[in-house]
Amino acid sequence: MIVQQYLDRIQYQGEVSANLQVLKKLMKAHLLNVPFENLDIHRKVWIELDAEKIYNKIVRKNRGGFCYELNGNFYQLLMHIGFQVEIIGAQVYFPAQKTYSPPTSHMALLVHLDGETYLVDVGFGDFVSEPIKIGTATHHTDPCGQFKLTQTDSYHYLVEKYNETEAVFVPQYIFTRIPYLLHDFTHSCYYQQLSPDSHFTQNKVCSLLTSTGRKTITQSKFIITVNGNKTEELITDEQEFNLLLQKEFNISLN
Repeated sequence: MIVQQYLDRIQYQGEVSANLQVLKKLMKAHLLNVPFENLDIHRKVWIELDAEKIYNKIVRKNRGGFCYELNGNFYQLLMHIGFQVEIIGAQVYFPAQKTYSPPTSHMALLVHLDGETYLVDVGFGDFVSEPIKIGTATHHTDPCGQFKLTQTDSYHYLVEKYNETEAVFVPQYIFTRIPYLLHDFTHSCYYQQLSPDSHFTQNKVCSLLTSTGRKTITQSKFIITVNGNKTEELITDEQEFNLLLQKEFNISLN
């Protein structure tokens, strides 16, 4: 990994050292410039949990990825800068079934700074844009919404996001502080790419945080949210999809 090359990819400028302000700026820069996307799955391009291959895809080829790629790559950057960081697994909540996925179905990070621990996640789509401190405070105000982090027992922590329409906090995922290695997610990564039950195989998506909201493209819609106001544009064919992908996300699949 070439740190400056990675920083250029996320358009980060400023101090490069292991402190909280830098962590916040790095996380925001990453979310604003590296999209959450599953396009390779629909192109039948196999995703391997290999640090160099992920770096090459995201940094050198100007692509995005899903959680294992995004958080796996960000982990490497933070390590090279000097942060004390660990990979953790998380169980994602499925509202329709009111159940949680297996422990390695999502990857996130824990960063330890000045005696405090922060949840960091650049790979969960429409989620937090700043680190969440794990401590006595449960409610966290973020530019992307209201979040709640609670310890449910001796090992597990629950992250919830406030749904303004229904006026309730909705579970996002459960995690533990047990550290993992990148290859521990291999089986889950295979499942997400191959299973018809995986939501990654059911619909193409590319989504990116913006300074005023978010923009997302699926195989049938282009969705823009600006200051809470959402507009949708239908996508009629693959050519239109690829043109929007190039224009809005600077991604070319050729």
